[in-house]
Amino acid sequence: MYMFLTFLLPLLACASLFSGRTQWSRGLWLATAIVTVLWFFHHATDPLNFSF
Repeated sequence: MYMFLTFLLPLLACASLFSGRTQWSRGLWLATAIVTVLWFFHHATDPLNFSF
């Protein structure tokens, strides 16, 4: 549902880096890493039900 966050946060981090706000950029990169790891654990913990 919120999969766009993994794309929006790095875009905002790059925009803040180019505008000179390095603290904001670091925070947004950290938020991107946290969201990505949480999203991975959310999807990787479910077993795959393959039926061949």
